Amino acid sequence: MFHYIRFIFSAGSAQEQKIQGSGSFCRDTLSGLLCAPGQDRKSPAPSHKAAPSSSDDKMSRYQQYQILFRASLFLLFAAFFLRFPLTAEAAEPLRVTYGFDREFPPFSYESPGGQPTGFEVELMQAVFHGTQVNLAYRPLQWDRIGLELSAGSVTLTTGMVQTEQRSKLYLFSEKPTFPLQIKVFTKTFNRVPSLNMLRGQTVAVEQGTYQHRLLENFGGINIKTYPNRVDGLRALYRDEVAAYCAPVQNTYFYINKLNFGAITTVGTPLGLTEMRVAIARGRGDIQRIVNEGIARVHASGEYNRLYRKWFVRELSDQEQEVMVTTAIRAAIPAYVPYSKKGQGAVVLTATGKVFSACTVENAVPELSLSALRGAVSRTVSDGEFEFRAAVIVDPEGAIIAPSNDELQVLHEFGAGVLVMLPTEKGGIETKMVAELLPNPVVKQIGLIQAD
Repeated sequence: MFHYIRFIFSAGSAQEQKIQGSGSFCRDTLSGLLCAPGQDRKSPAPSHKAAPSSSDDKMSRYQQYQILFRASLFLLFAAFFLRFPLTAEAAEPLRVTYGFDREFPPFSYESPGGQPTGFEVELMQAVFHGTQVNLAYRPLQWDRIGLELSAGSVTLTTGMVQTEQRSKLYLFSEKPTFPLQIKVFTKTFNRVPSLNMLRGQTVAVEQGTYQHRLLENFGGINIKTYPNRVDGLRALYRDEVAAYCAPVQNTYFYINKLNFGAITTVGTPLGLTEMRVAIARGRGDIQRIVNEGIARVHASGEYNRLYRKWFVRELSDQEQEVMVTTAIRAAIPAYVPYSKKGQGAVVLTATGKVFSACTVENAVPELSLSALRGAVSRTVSDGEFEFRAAVIVDPEGAIIAPSNDELQVLHEFGAGVLVMLPTEKGGIETKMVAELLPNPVVKQIGLIQAD
């Protein structure tokens, strides 16, 4: 802004030279500002006294004009900058310290080289991209983050569940960053269809966590606590406990990293909640930038791109072929006396199993069963709850896009479930349910008031 102020005063000096050279005070355009209404700018101003003729009086009159000229331009530019603030390039950068959980993959963690990485880390980078924020990273243990946030040592964190108590301590983002599922895991050979069947058995969990309190609220379980998630999962792998309770995505990350095969989930989620960005109180400016940034990354599709990168296992050509072939076979015996349009559907699970079903119509349309809903029912009845992909076809093998109701059914088992769709050129593409159903109905379960 000082550049423009210097310009104003340099312009005033140039105008001074012009006025002095002309010998007239009302000859140029600006002099008209000082002339009486209706007065010719070339005519002298009316006066009851004779006009001063001394050079000192002329200079005094000129200095008044000069001051008014400069003041007018200064006020004009000041009003402009109040209405249109300086751009982010000229503004002083805002330093924001992001305190992240260094042991919460794939959401946030440190790479082997010590660099911050993970879904939430990249999400924050996208949120602040193009703003005046200078983002600094501070890896911390989760039990330290709340203290650092309250003290102002860090500006914000991610992965926090908003509760009534925490809302008194921190500010939170309007939109969640991720829908967090808490589930119980067992060995595949020891799978049970219901959480109730684990009552009286020993379940491992990380000490003092959200899932620890969920288990306590569930009741009837022998809880064995561990200092971290890896130790609890390792206890299950070594058959030291009957089950292990933890966030789904975090557990599968460690299962793959440690090569702990033959471990799967049990029944209904114990808890389903939403993680948000937590911001230090008094930093409403940062909260506003976060809210705008999250809305922007959702609207641009960047959120879905990051979600797919970190949480979705893509389908191989062979898996797609098996799914379509199985769905075609399922469509052939469809019971469709009214529409004459049979469909077959297939659901592929995380364990590699394929479940199919066909359309079953009824004279009462509301009682008809779609092929996809039938496939979902068969999958769950077999104790499979981790869906990877789904497809719907007609008896000739043409792929059919699911309805919004069917997308809602799939979303219940994950926003990242892949749906096979036809392309304009006759090929096949896959999209996540979240991309096809931008506003799903989501309800939280197992809510507790965490500290």
